[in-house]
Amino acid sequence: MVNTTDAIRYGALTIFIVIIILSYLLAPKATVGLIIMSRLFYIKLPSNYINVSFYVSSAALMLLITLIPEYRRWRINNIINGELPAFVRVIRDGIGAGLTLTESVAVMSKYSTRTLAKMISSRVGQGIIGPGELSNILMELSREFNNNNLALLSIVLNSALRSGVRATEVLDLTYRELDNVITNELDKVNSLRPYVALAYTITIVYVFLGSVILSVLLPKLTLTAESITGTLPTGVAQLSGVDTSVLLTLFVYSIAVQAFLIGMLIGRIVYRNIYVGLMHSSAMTIIAVATNYLLNLYTPHLLHI
Repeated sequence: MVNTTDAIRYGALTIFIVIIILSYLLAPKATVGLIIMSRLFYIKLPSNYINVSFYVSSAALMLLITLIPEYRRWRINNIINGELPAFVRVIRDGIGAGLTLTESVAVMSKYSTRTLAKMISSRVGQGIIGPGELSNILMELSREFNNNNLALLSIVLNSALRSGVRATEVLDLTYRELDNVITNELDKVNSLRPYVALAYTITIVYVFLGSVILSVLLPKLTLTAESITGTLPTGVAQLSGVDTSVLLTLFVYSIAVQAFLIGMLIGRIVYRNIYVGLMHSSAMTIIAVATNYLLNLYTPHLLHI
Protein backbone atom coordinates (compact mmCIF):
# COMPACT_ATOMS: atom_id res chain seq x y z
CA MET A 1 0.00 0.00 0.00
CA VAL A 2 1.37 3.42 -1.04
CA ASN A 3 1.19 6.08 1.68
CA THR A 4 0.75 9.83 1.16
CA THR A 5 4.48 10.57 1.25
CA ASP A 6 5.25 7.95 -1.41
CA ALA A 7 2.36 9.22 -3.55
CA ILE A 8 3.82 12.74 -3.45
CA ARG A 9 7.27 11.42 -4.36
CA TYR A 10 6.05 9.35 -7.29
CA GLY A 11 3.71 12.13 -8.42
CA ALA A 12 6.55 14.66 -8.43
CA LEU A 13 8.82 12.36 -10.43
CA THR A 14 6.01 11.60 -12.90
CA ILE A 15 5.25 15.29 -13.45
CA PHE A 16 8.97 15.99 -13.88
CA ILE A 17 9.24 13.34 -16.59
CA VAL A 18 6.04 14.55 -18.30
CA ILE A 19 7.33 18.14 -18.45
CA ILE A 20 10.63 16.97 -19.94
CA ILE A 21 8.74 14.98 -22.59
CA LEU A 22 6.52 17.98 -23.34
CA SER A 23 9.62 20.13 -23.76
CA TYR A 24 10.64 17.82 -26.59
CA LEU A 25 7.19 17.53 -28.17
CA LEU A 26 6.29 21.24 -28.04
CA ALA A 27 9.66 22.74 -28.96
CA PRO A 28 10.27 23.94 -32.55
CA LYS A 29 11.91 21.19 -34.59
CA ALA A 30 14.66 21.08 -37.18
CA THR A 31 15.12 18.22 -39.62
CA VAL A 32 18.49 16.53 -39.41
CA GLY A 33 19.83 13.99 -41.88
CA LEU A 34 21.47 10.90 -40.42
CA ILE A 35 23.56 8.80 -42.81
CA ILE A 36 24.13 5.20 -41.73
CA MET A 37 25.71 2.66 -44.07
CA SER A 38 25.09 4.92 -47.09
CA ARG A 39 21.40 5.24 -46.22
CA LEU A 40 19.93 8.63 -45.35
CA PHE A 41 17.41 8.97 -42.51
CA TYR A 42 15.71 12.20 -41.51
CA ILE A 43 14.89 12.88 -37.87
CA LYS A 44 13.32 15.88 -36.20
CA LEU A 45 15.14 17.34 -33.21
CA PRO A 46 14.24 20.35 -31.02
CA SER A 47 16.02 23.48 -32.19
CA ASN A 48 15.12 26.18 -29.66
CA TYR A 49 17.35 25.85 -26.61
CA ILE A 50 15.67 28.79 -24.85
CA ASN A 51 12.29 27.06 -25.07
CA VAL A 52 13.72 23.77 -23.81
CA SER A 53 15.70 25.55 -21.07
CA PHE A 54 12.46 27.04 -19.76
CA TYR A 55 10.73 23.64 -19.62
CA VAL A 56 13.70 21.88 -18.05
CA SER A 57 14.17 24.60 -15.41
CA SER A 58 10.43 24.60 -14.63
CA ALA A 59 10.45 20.83 -14.17
CA ALA A 60 13.49 21.05 -11.89
CA LEU A 61 11.93 23.87 -9.85
CA MET A 62 8.69 21.91 -9.44
CA LEU A 63 10.62 18.85 -8.27
CA LEU A 64 12.69 20.96 -5.87
CA ILE A 65 9.61 22.50 -4.24
CA THR A 66 7.82 19.16 -4.00
CA LEU A 67 10.77 17.51 -2.23
CA ILE A 68 11.20 20.21 0.43
CA PRO A 69 9.13 18.14 2.96
CA GLU A 70 11.44 15.20 2.25
CA TYR A 71 14.45 17.37 3.05
CA ARG A 72 12.76 18.50 6.27
CA ARG A 73 12.14 14.87 7.22
CA TRP A 74 15.79 14.05 6.53
CA ARG A 75 16.91 16.95 8.72
CA ILE A 76 14.67 15.83 11.59
CA ASN A 77 15.98 12.28 11.21
CA ASN A 78 19.53 13.56 11.48
CA ILE A 79 18.66 15.49 14.64
CA ILE A 80 16.90 12.48 16.16
CA ASN A 81 19.77 10.13 15.32
CA GLY A 82 22.22 12.50 16.95
CA GLU A 83 20.07 12.62 20.10
CA LEU A 84 19.52 8.88 20.51
CA PRO A 85 22.63 8.14 22.62
CA ALA A 86 21.91 11.06 24.98
CA PHE A 87 18.25 9.99 25.18
CA VAL A 88 19.22 6.49 26.31
CA ARG A 89 21.85 7.89 28.70
CA VAL A 90 19.32 10.19 30.45
CA ILE A 91 16.86 7.30 30.87
CA ARG A 92 19.68 5.13 32.22
CA ASP A 93 20.78 7.80 34.70
CA GLY A 94 17.21 8.59 35.70
CA ILE A 95 16.32 4.98 36.44
CA GLY A 96 19.64 4.53 38.22
CA ALA A 97 18.79 7.54 40.42
CA GLY A 98 15.38 6.11 41.31
CA LEU A 99 13.23 8.14 38.89
CA THR A 100 10.39 6.56 36.99
CA LEU A 101 10.38 6.42 33.20
CA THR A 102 7.71 9.16 33.13
CA GLU A 103 9.83 11.43 35.34
CA SER A 104 12.96 10.83 33.25
CA VAL A 105 11.22 11.81 30.01
CA ALA A 106 9.58 14.81 31.73
CA VAL A 107 12.96 16.07 32.95
CA MET A 108 14.39 15.73 29.44
CA SER A 109 11.55 17.62 27.75
CA LYS A 110 11.48 20.36 30.40
CA TYR A 111 15.17 21.16 30.80
CA SER A 112 16.53 20.47 27.32
CA THR A 113 15.82 21.43 23.72
CA ARG A 114 15.99 17.84 22.51
CA THR A 115 13.56 17.16 19.68
CA LEU A 116 12.95 13.48 20.47
CA ALA A 117 12.00 14.07 24.12
CA LYS A 118 9.59 16.84 23.16
CA MET A 119 7.98 14.63 20.49
CA ILE A 120 7.44 11.85 23.03
CA SER A 121 6.06 14.25 25.67
CA SER A 122 3.66 15.83 23.18
CA ARG A 123 2.24 12.41 22.29
CA VAL A 124 1.88 11.29 25.90
CA GLY A 125 0.60 14.55 27.40
CA GLN A 126 0.10 14.23 31.14
CA GLY A 127 -0.19 10.45 31.09
CA ILE A 128 2.13 7.89 32.61
CA ILE A 129 4.79 6.41 30.35
CA GLY A 130 5.52 2.73 30.71
CA PRO A 131 7.88 0.52 28.69
CA GLY A 132 5.05 -0.49 26.36
CA GLU A 133 3.87 3.08 25.78
CA LEU A 134 7.40 4.34 25.10
CA SER A 135 8.06 1.45 22.74
CA ASN A 136 4.84 2.15 20.81
CA ILE A 137 5.61 5.88 20.54
CA LEU A 138 9.12 5.21 19.23
CA MET A 139 7.73 2.71 16.72
CA GLU A 140 5.15 5.28 15.52
CA LEU A 141 7.89 7.88 15.11
CA SER A 142 10.05 5.38 13.23
CA ARG A 143 7.23 4.82 10.72
CA GLU A 144 6.48 8.54 10.44
CA PHE A 145 10.09 9.49 9.70
CA ASN A 146 11.16 6.16 8.16
CA ASN A 147 13.89 5.86 10.80
CA ASN A 148 15.19 2.34 11.38
CA ASN A 149 17.25 3.45 14.40
CA LEU A 150 14.07 4.44 16.23
CA ALA A 151 12.48 1.08 15.45
CA LEU A 152 15.54 -0.75 16.79
CA LEU A 153 15.64 1.46 19.90
CA SER A 154 11.94 0.76 20.48
CA ILE A 155 12.60 -2.99 20.69
CA VAL A 156 15.77 -2.65 22.78
CA LEU A 157 14.24 -0.22 25.31
CA ASN A 158 11.13 -2.35 25.71
CA SER A 159 13.26 -5.40 26.51
CA ALA A 160 15.68 -3.46 28.74
CA LEU A 161 13.02 -1.69 30.80
CA ARG A 162 11.18 -4.96 31.41
CA SER A 163 14.34 -6.72 32.55
CA GLY A 164 14.01 -5.42 36.13
CA VAL A 165 17.18 -4.97 38.18
CA ARG A 166 19.43 -5.31 35.13
CA ALA A 167 17.74 -2.44 33.26
CA THR A 168 20.54 0.05 33.91
CA GLU A 169 23.18 -2.42 32.72
CA VAL A 170 21.31 -3.11 29.48
CA LEU A 171 20.68 0.62 28.95
CA ASP A 172 24.35 1.38 29.55
CA LEU A 173 25.38 -1.16 26.92
CA THR A 174 22.74 0.20 24.53
CA TYR A 175 24.00 3.75 25.06
CA ARG A 176 27.62 2.83 24.35
CA GLU A 177 26.79 0.86 21.21
CA LEU A 178 24.47 3.57 19.87
CA ASP A 179 27.05 6.24 20.56
CA ASN A 180 29.71 4.33 18.62
CA VAL A 181 27.46 3.51 15.66
CA ILE A 182 25.95 6.98 15.26
CA THR A 183 29.27 8.75 15.76
CA ASN A 184 30.79 6.63 12.99
CA GLU A 185 27.83 7.32 10.68
CA LEU A 186 28.01 11.08 11.25
CA ASP A 187 31.78 11.06 10.70
CA LYS A 188 31.32 9.27 7.36
CA VAL A 189 28.66 11.76 6.22
CA ASN A 190 30.77 14.75 7.26
CA SER A 191 33.82 13.36 5.48
CA LEU A 192 31.81 13.07 2.23
CA ARG A 193 30.20 16.53 2.38
CA PRO A 194 33.03 18.24 0.40
CA TYR A 195 32.21 16.00 -2.56
CA VAL A 196 28.82 17.72 -2.89
CA ALA A 197 30.58 21.02 -3.65
CA LEU A 198 32.88 19.14 -6.02
CA ALA A 199 29.85 17.76 -7.89
CA TYR A 200 28.47 21.28 -8.40
CA THR A 201 31.89 22.46 -9.57
CA ILE A 202 32.18 19.63 -12.10
CA THR A 203 28.73 20.44 -13.48
CA ILE A 204 29.54 24.14 -13.87
CA VAL A 205 32.85 23.33 -15.60
CA TYR A 206 30.99 20.95 -17.95
CA VAL A 207 28.47 23.69 -18.77
CA PHE A 208 31.18 26.30 -19.30
CA LEU A 209 33.21 24.13 -21.66
CA GLY A 210 30.15 22.92 -23.57
CA SER A 211 28.69 26.40 -23.93
CA VAL A 212 31.95 27.92 -25.14
CA ILE A 213 32.50 25.13 -27.65
CA LEU A 214 28.95 25.24 -29.03
CA SER A 215 28.42 28.99 -29.10
CA VAL A 216 31.94 30.19 -29.94
CA LEU A 217 34.15 27.51 -31.46
CA LEU A 218 31.58 25.44 -33.37
CA PRO A 219 30.45 28.21 -35.74
CA LYS A 220 34.09 28.73 -36.78
CA LEU A 221 34.65 25.02 -37.32
CA THR A 222 31.48 24.38 -39.35
CA LEU A 223 33.09 24.77 -42.77
CA THR A 224 36.05 22.63 -41.81
CA ALA A 225 33.77 19.93 -40.38
CA GLU A 226 31.69 19.84 -43.58
CA SER A 227 34.77 19.41 -45.73
CA ILE A 228 36.03 16.60 -43.49
CA THR A 229 32.62 14.88 -43.48
CA GLY A 230 32.61 14.85 -47.27
CA THR A 231 35.84 12.84 -47.34
CA LEU A 232 34.74 10.13 -44.87
CA PRO A 233 34.20 6.54 -46.13
CA THR A 234 30.62 5.75 -47.06
CA GLY A 235 30.27 3.11 -44.35
CA VAL A 236 30.72 5.61 -41.54
CA ALA A 237 27.68 7.13 -39.79
CA GLN A 238 27.38 10.84 -40.57
CA LEU A 239 25.13 13.75 -39.64
CA SER A 240 24.19 16.29 -42.25
CA GLY A 241 22.50 19.64 -41.91
CA VAL A 242 22.98 19.91 -38.15
CA ASP A 243 22.16 23.42 -36.97
CA THR A 244 24.04 24.84 -33.99
CA SER A 245 20.70 25.53 -32.30
CA VAL A 246 19.92 21.80 -32.35
CA LEU A 247 23.21 21.01 -30.62
CA LEU A 248 22.60 23.76 -28.05
CA THR A 249 19.18 22.26 -27.31
CA LEU A 250 20.53 18.73 -26.98
CA PHE A 251 23.21 20.12 -24.68
CA VAL A 252 20.49 21.42 -22.34
CA TYR A 253 19.07 17.89 -22.11
CA SER A 254 22.55 16.53 -21.40
CA ILE A 255 22.88 19.03 -18.53
CA ALA A 256 19.63 17.74 -16.99
CA VAL A 257 20.68 14.09 -17.39
CA GLN A 258 24.10 14.71 -15.83
CA ALA A 259 22.62 16.66 -12.90
CA PHE A 260 20.02 13.92 -12.36
CA LEU A 261 22.63 11.15 -12.23
CA ILE A 262 25.05 13.12 -10.04
CA GLY A 263 22.25 14.04 -7.63
CA MET A 264 21.16 10.42 -7.28
CA LEU A 265 24.77 9.44 -6.59
CA ILE A 266 25.08 12.17 -3.96
CA GLY A 267 21.82 11.09 -2.34
CA ARG A 268 22.80 7.44 -2.18
CA ILE A 269 26.39 7.87 -0.96
CA VAL A 270 26.40 11.09 1.09
CA TYR A 271 22.88 11.52 2.45
CA ARG A 272 21.64 7.91 2.36
CA ASN A 273 18.41 9.36 0.95
CA ILE A 274 17.79 9.34 -2.79
CA TYR A 275 15.16 12.09 -2.59
CA VAL A 276 17.52 14.53 -0.89
CA GLY A 277 19.90 13.74 -3.75
CA LEU A 278 17.15 14.60 -6.24
CA MET A 279 16.81 17.98 -4.54
CA HIS A 280 20.46 18.56 -5.38
CA SER A 281 19.73 17.36 -8.93
CA SER A 282 17.00 19.98 -9.23
CA ALA A 283 19.13 22.80 -7.83
CA MET A 284 22.07 21.73 -9.99
CA THR A 285 19.88 21.68 -13.11
CA ILE A 286 18.48 25.17 -12.46
CA ILE A 287 21.94 26.65 -11.81
CA ALA A 288 23.53 24.88 -14.78
CA VAL A 289 20.77 25.76 -17.27
CA ALA A 290 20.79 29.41 -16.17
CA THR A 291 24.60 29.49 -16.48
CA ASN A 292 24.38 27.95 -19.94
CA TYR A 293 21.84 30.55 -21.05
CA LEU A 294 23.97 33.47 -19.80
CA LEU A 295 27.11 32.07 -21.42
CA ASN A 296 25.37 31.63 -24.77
CA LEU A 297 23.97 35.13 -24.48
CA TYR A 298 27.12 37.04 -23.55
CA THR A 299 30.19 34.98 -24.44
CA PRO A 300 30.10 35.65 -28.24
CA HIS A 301 29.78 39.38 -27.61
CA LEU A 302 32.59 39.43 -25.07
CA LEU A 303 34.87 37.60 -27.50
CA HIS A 304 33.63 39.73 -30.44
CA ILE A 305 32.39 36.77 -32.39
